[in-house]
Amino acid sequence: MPKNWKPYAALASLCIIWGTTYLAIKVGIKHFPPFLFSGIRFIVSGLVILLWYLFTKKLQWPAKKEFLPLIISGLFIFMGGNLFLVIAEQQVPSGLAAMANTAFPIWILIITKIWNPKDKTPFISVVGILIGFIGQWLIFYEQLPLIGNTAYVTGVIILIFGVINSAIGSVSLKKNTLTISPILAGGIQMFIAGCLMTIIGLFSGEVHYLNDNLEGWLSMLYLTVVGSIIGYSFFVYALHHLPAAQVSVYAYVNPIVAVFLGWLFLDEVISTQALVAMSITLCGVYIVNWGMKNASKNKIIKS
Repeated sequence: MPKNWKPYAALASLCIIWGTTYLAIKVGIKHFPPFLFSGIRFIVSGLVILLWYLFTKKLQWPAKKEFLPLIISGLFIFMGGNLFLVIAEQQVPSGLAAMANTAFPIWILIITKIWNPKDKTPFISVVGILIGFIGQWLIFYEQLPLIGNTAYVTGVIILIFGVINSAIGSVSLKKNTLTISPILAGGIQMFIAGCLMTIIGLFSGEVHYLNDNLEGWLSMLYLTVVGSIIGYSFFVYALHHLPAAQVSVYAYVNPIVAVFLGWLFLDEVISTQALVAMSITLCGVYIVNWGMKNASKNKIIKS
């Protein structure tokens, strides 16, 4: 066994773990109101990470100039992104939610371009964006017969906005360099976003909808421990030891895992067109990443 097997094991685990979270959310949201479901999860996971750094004497707060950008990006990622996903999954299948999230890397590139208009986007990456959106169009085209279902359409719109919000938060975080550990930064973001979501949930009366359903609490526990704490730690660990392009492979595997689990446990229908559409989207994502990777290499060689 090679000495550097641990980063690859972390990446392989991440590919499965984050693919299972769509199913866990779909199961949990049947028994939990959305704001408290997400809020409690991120308060606990964020608090665990903060306490870990506190007791290992590695707790280092971000500088004043870093704190506001850190919080804003965290709200976009965890509240605007994950919470929107939770709300959307009240109406849309978990597999569809996963397929919509395959476009996340494409939205990253689009938001980055909007943020820095002077940055050049390789022509091949533009082609990849177009292919990716053709795949996304095919995914949602299949849902057109449900256009009369207002709740379903609203769920789809919220789902798309959630992906865009996550992309905005991720680009914002990347643009603001941090002097603290990425895991600690994530813990701070989770805790603050979780507190805000919980406060909103309490003031909106969601506490009256809480119950002692075991399935709901188990899904909450799974998302907190496995999805947030372990999954995010694996992500940062793999990113630290492996090239970013290699780590990005999780984005290709997650939707496949999510669609399969939705079919296996929730009897969600998987049509041939949906599988083709997802494949086209992932192909577009691959072309985007390949184009950007080659552009970076050429830039380094020329410099």
